[in-house]
Amino acid sequence: MFSDEKVMKISSLDPKYSTILRKYGSNQGSYPCMNLASLYRVTEDPIKKELNEIADHPEKLNGETLEKIKGWCTEYNWGKKFQGKYKISMENTVVELQTAAARFEPLQILIDETKCFSDASRLHKELESVVWKMLGQREHVKLALAVLFYQGKSGADAADDYGSLSVALESAKLIEAGIPSVSDKFVTGLNACLLEMDFSQQGEQEANDVDAFGNPFQAIEEPMPGVKLAGGFDVTIRTMFKEQYCQNRYGKIENASYPISPSMRVKLQASLEWIGKEEQRDKTWMNLEKNEILFVYPFRMPQVPISFTNFFGSSKNLEESFTTRSEKFVQELIKSKDPEVDSQAKWIQIFILRKIDKARTKVVYTRQTNPYELEACSEAWNCGCKNLPRFPFGEPVVLEPLDTSDVLNRFWKANGEMATDRFHPVPRYRGLELLLEPTLPVTADLHRVLEKTELLSPFLGNLCAKDNWNHSIWKHVKNMVSLLGILLDREDIRKEDYMENVPYLYGQLLKTADELHALYCNVVRKGDFPPQFLGSGLYRNASETPARTLNILSQRIMPYYAWAKSYRYKERTEPGKESWRAAWLYYQFERIMNLLREKWTVPARFNEEEKAQLFIGYLAAFPKKEESTINEEVGIDE
Repeated sequence: MFSDEKVMKISSLDPKYSTILRKYGSNQGSYPCMNLASLYRVTEDPIKKELNEIADHPEKLNGETLEKIKGWCTEYNWGKKFQGKYKISMENTVVELQTAAARFEPLQILIDETKCFSDASRLHKELESVVWKMLGQREHVKLALAVLFYQGKSGADAADDYGSLSVALESAKLIEAGIPSVSDKFVTGLNACLLEMDFSQQGEQEANDVDAFGNPFQAIEEPMPGVKLAGGFDVTIRTMFKEQYCQNRYGKIENASYPISPSMRVKLQASLEWIGKEEQRDKTWMNLEKNEILFVYPFRMPQVPISFTNFFGSSKNLEESFTTRSEKFVQELIKSKDPEVDSQAKWIQIFILRKIDKARTKVVYTRQTNPYELEACSEAWNCGCKNLPRFPFGEPVVLEPLDTSDVLNRFWKANGEMATDRFHPVPRYRGLELLLEPTLPVTADLHRVLEKTELLSPFLGNLCAKDNWNHSIWKHVKNMVSLLGILLDREDIRKEDYMENVPYLYGQLLKTADELHALYCNVVRKGDFPPQFLGSGLYRNASETPARTLNILSQRIMPYYAWAKSYRYKERTEPGKESWRAAWLYYQFERIMNLLREKWTVPARFNEEEKAQLFIGYLAAFPKKEESTINEEVGIDE
């Protein structure tokens, strides 16, 4: 910080300012942010080691140590090459900024404070004086040593190996005036001033030459402004780039493809900076993945601040369910709406940025919506998640939209172990697409889920037959069936209908076969279970050749069917060997076979919607009404 032609203070910059600060100039020299170098250079490893030790343990700093440090200040680090760049920053660039300084007073104040340091040796002397004062008082020792010494490479040419320190020049007068150079206010004001100057230099505008927003416009060749996002990467607002030749097929390129006036460029830059700054995390933006940011914001901010991203959150970091959050969100929007001006409740903008590589960032999803559409979409989503029968492993929760990709990207082994979840062929925002676009085709999503269910179904059938509901896989299965409920609902297949269809009943038949086989093994084989039960062993065949597999099942189940017919009258009550259960399963088998006989149309194979119904039926609980009926018939309370 400068004051009265002196360096008053050296301090570290809070990392949050890295997304705000900008510099005018080039890599050769810039202002008011620039690259300096440490004052002296050391290359000896023992000295480097001692410096690092002092930096880590400043309490060891004493008079003797200070004298030793002074003895290391022998190799001047501000050589001729560095001073050339310094001159570009403090003289040439400042001259370029003089016109802007005449229009933007804070810049003029800063230039006046620093112009006396156009001589590099004077700044070197001032910085060294402040550093020794910091070391003597043991204040910010690590920072002081970083300014004092550059730990160079042994054997490297000192002219090129002088390191770099990123600095921002600050003025005590600007701080007193309430507009420090290290602030969003200063940067925005300077940017606006520079762009207005560019605009005024373009000359007279043609009356009918306007930009995409209706503002007077004349083509300029300067690049669009960049923005540092707190989400983890930088983006550049840009139109179609002339070097991407494929984009010339539209007949327009760069400015002509989407003309934006200088003043509007500033507004766009400032808007993206505002919604993407750290203070707006989990309000107007959130990270979906490492290189992916979701932005959600209204056209007009509410009077009472609310989180716009909370609606789209993930179960991994939120305690409330999607149903609860969606209801609260819509109510908050409607409540905070200003009835006189029709505020933010009218429109809400959603878009997702993905960092493709070091140089490119892409808008991968965009959507404009409103609270009433969000309410309808969330109700449809909740309804889809409930498009399911009862399950013995518990009621499936309403799937979080952002967790949809976790279901689709998780790969399994046949033994119920996760193979991997490292590969993400389905983007994280796929759930948002399904949520916000009810007419979106879901064929590919259904196919991906069925690949997993077909592999896991025999293992899950075994767990069901053994009443093993504590396995960790069930929490993932709940999400799978919730997603299947949504996908079937999108195909207009509701549970009231599909629970009477052949595929669902077929799944229930396989479940009955499993449970009857398990009961037989418990009673006759004394708990010696086979690797696969009867139904689970035929599940995959049933999904491909249902008619042929039904014949095989009818033959294989006959011994167990005959056994259940006689065992049901034994009046056994030992846990796991109850005779009433044999009667119940015998009844279920006959009931389902009678229904299949009435509805059977002998499909050559099930399509994917029918395979989903088969899987749901295989895991679903038996109808409660039928359970109580058979208990009354055999005269035994379950």
